[in-house]
Amino acid sequence: MNVKEAIKTRRSVRTYSDTPISEEDLVDILECGCCAPSAVNLQPWFFVAIRTPEQMKRLCAVMGQVSEKLIPTLESQFSKHPEVVQETTAFIRKLGGAPVCLLVFQEKPEYTKTANSIAQSVAAAIENILLAAWEKNIASCWLTAPLEAGMDEKLRRAFAPEHGALMAVVTLGYTTAEPKAPRRKEGRYVLV
Repeated sequence: MNVKEAIKTRRSVRTYSDTPISEEDLVDILECGCCAPSAVNLQPWFFVAIRTPEQMKRLCAVMGQVSEKLIPTLESQFSKHPEVVQETTAFIRKLGGAPVCLLVFQEKPEYTKTANSIAQSVAAAIENILLAAWEKNIASCWLTAPLEAGMDEKLRRAFAPEHGALMAVVTLGYTTAEPKAPRRKEGRYVLV
């Protein structure tokens, strides 16, 4: 699979089989994340790969709370589509049964660069992870639900207390589902 194909065919997947991801593949995916460009080469990311049943249970306990906190927002946003609320909260609660979940943190609590520079750098690492995983036929979903629910600090304290803020959660796993491509909005670039 070439880069363009990976970019155009990768989808956010929310249901996974229980097939484990090999340690070799997981390390390769994480190393691809660490190859991302970053502001003044700070490389301001730190990944925690949750893959044992015990740690996944700890994570899902917090994600259950995240799901509950987001219900009012989701109900407001999708008032005409209650099935979307149910599907979304079920996914958040159990992370789709993904065999691996990455917690993406800032490496340090503070940096001399702006928060925007750090967020952009970490986002570049996340995109590398999503594409590297897809190249191995490993599906993924990038979610920010814990941040939206105000539970990011709880996850940081539980899984990486010596590191900086939680930036995102990424589920990884194999799936038989083929989600449809979301409609792309027009007018998102201009040539001058």
